[in-house]
Amino acid sequence: MKRSRPQASAKAFISAFKRSKQTPENPHTDVEDGNATANRTPTVSATGPRQNSKVDSVERSAAATPKQIETFSASETVSEEVDEDYQIQYISASDSNRSEGDYEILISDSEEERPLKASAKRSNVIDLDQSVQVSTFTPTGENLLETDSVSLFGISCGQKLAIQGQYSVRVIKGSIVICSANFTASKKFHNVFAPLTHAIPTIIADDSGPGIPKDTLRNELLDIIPAEFAPAGNGLLQFDVIIAIRCLYTGIENIEAVCQNLKNVWTGHDRPSKRSYTVLYRTPEPPVAIAPPEDWDILLRTISQRICDGVKSGGKKRFRPVVFICGAKSAGKSTFARLLTNALLTYTRLTPNKITSGPIEELVYLDLDPGQPEFGPSGTLSMNVLDSPMLGPSLTHATLSKSVKAFHFGYTTPRDAPQDYIRYVEKLMSYYTSDSFRLTDGNASQMEEFPLIINTPGWTKGQGVEVLRQLIEITKPNIIVYIGPRLAQPDLDTNFELAEALRAAATSATVSKLLPLDESGSKSPRYSAADLRAAQTMAYFHSTGSQSWDFSRPLTAWRPYVVRYSGGDDVGIHGIEILGHELILDEHSPAAINGTVVGISIASTDAALRVRRASTVDSCLPILDTPTIDADVDAISCLGLGVIRAMDPQSKTLYILTPIRPQTILDAVCSSNKVILSRGRLPLPIWAAWDGDQAGVARRPWREVPYLSVDEIIGAEVGATVGGQSLRVRRNVMRRSQQVRT
Repeated sequence: MKRSRPQASAKAFISAFKRSKQTPENPHTDVEDGNATANRTPTVSATGPRQNSKVDSVERSAAATPKQIETFSASETVSEEVDEDYQIQYISASDSNRSEGDYEILISDSEEERPLKASAKRSNVIDLDQSVQVSTFTPTGENLLETDSVSLFGISCGQKLAIQGQYSVRVIKGSIVICSANFTASKKFHNVFAPLTHAIPTIIADDSGPGIPKDTLRNELLDIIPAEFAPAGNGLLQFDVIIAIRCLYTGIENIEAVCQNLKNVWTGHDRPSKRSYTVLYRTPEPPVAIAPPEDWDILLRTISQRICDGVKSGGKKRFRPVVFICGAKSAGKSTFARLLTNALLTYTRLTPNKITSGPIEELVYLDLDPGQPEFGPSGTLSMNVLDSPMLGPSLTHATLSKSVKAFHFGYTTPRDAPQDYIRYVEKLMSYYTSDSFRLTDGNASQMEEFPLIINTPGWTKGQGVEVLRQLIEITKPNIIVYIGPRLAQPDLDTNFELAEALRAAATSATVSKLLPLDESGSKSPRYSAADLRAAQTMAYFHSTGSQSWDFSRPLTAWRPYVVRYSGGDDVGIHGIEILGHELILDEHSPAAINGTVVGISIASTDAALRVRRASTVDSCLPILDTPTIDADVDAISCLGLGVIRAMDPQSKTLYILTPIRPQTILDAVCSSNKVILSRGRLPLPIWAAWDGDQAGVARRPWREVPYLSVDEIIGAEVGATVGGQSLRVRRNVMRRSQQVRT
């Protein structure tokens, strides 16, 4: 990529998004002993592709390499139509009779719901003959009115309503609290995402909203329901709160068509056929925690009031809050950070007939958890500016769309590279305190003026305590929230080091301690951290825009970017970085990056990165000799992740799958920036390489499929399939280069 031709460099990457016309050479056949593998889920093989003299390993990477390619210019619009020449048949593991049409999705780019019939009917009393009460709201003939497009609820103050799935909610009268966000009566619908993978949010009615005349309320209802049902709607006016719930279809509800272990997380088993949501009145067993515990709620209100009153004060020295959230893994740190963010962005303090302080207009969210980040895919560290609450788990907004600065860390835990992790945190904080600014209501204001919320990873034992101590020194918080088990006394050694670190930090900050969700009376989630990371990764790669997803096809059927990495003026990749401290021989570099997850970053000419050409027989990959972490904070930024689906050494091209929009890359590289790929150790979910076919992938039998295996490995027979089992790493022994210097 040459500096003298920035526009040509842009086209080199953008126009390389080519249409793959794949026609597998071999028809779809079953492997030997097909019955033995029919019910098995493939596993990732650590050895990579198997040796096959008839099929080249590059051609067999993830799917067959495209044979015919058509290009378009950078100014053309990317077509999203399905390639008719490559129709891949994907069958659910639980329903072999399901056709491709069963996976049809409806994507909404706005808040408009799917068109439904205009007819309406008044609901009857719902059967509540279940075992566990979830919602305190009880439907009757007076407080619930349902049409084909919307449901109207009349709720008394203090009542709770839990809804699973995805929906849009509008407050017509009074106010509600959901995910600690307070919404008063308005014409705006708010999108809510509530899968069973995370805690189900609860709508809590509050009558503290502004008073609205009854005539105005009637007109509001007539805007939603047909006129002939106005008498039924009048019965809702007696309640403290009136809300409207309508269906929302974004495509993410079809994630179960790709991820086989996410069945019914959005819709449930008994979802009405025309609804994208299910109201949880009573359930056979209690769901995951649906509301924050009392001690959490008290602390959220206390911190919100302190921050909003301090920032909104008229004094010369306004309070600049930096909230540092730490604690054990799976304790609820991300949940607390999300609730606090929502509370700050919607906070309103009322006195008689007067609002004494309002919400924070914008705040900065520093995402330092590489395992399950809130605003990006796994392996990224980012700084985000938020102006609206989060009404869904991280997998529904993990596209870095709110990011003002992001780095590709390349690992799911700082334990794998603690020194690099600390350096990235220093870079993000220097960016926060630098002269970088953001336009707010047409005025230039520094990000340092906004409140800062910091979410940290759950590494709080051993060397993790030292990392935590350094994070506190770098970020200099004045509010620290610890979520985890009770800290040990000085005579006990369980959590003594962590307790000492927090005690030392208390000299300059207020420290609050909370029990984790599973110890405060709430049920733990049914999905592990690995399951949630896989779901977030798949939601990221299937994203098609702001809150829209396409799961109608597996990733193996998506058209990749085809980018040259060597030769000519149309080179799109400037350099490839392989993270880690081990040395990889040049001849092994192609195998080290093929079929892996990489970070896609943009580096400016000021980065001064040295590149060498790896001398191999079939390829000459541009390997970075200068680590990107050594570049200045303003010289490099991560745009997102990609999967190197295949390599073509003859044409010197890479086939890359990424949800990054072409215009985003075009805007980035038109300023003489360079595209850098960074390969870390991010796991590729099994669902990214599988199309649901029980006999193979992309009409190829299992014996020709690289990286995936259905072979069973039991006991002493492990040696029969070398490398077919997951590599086990000792975490208690660390290399000298991994030690954090104090």
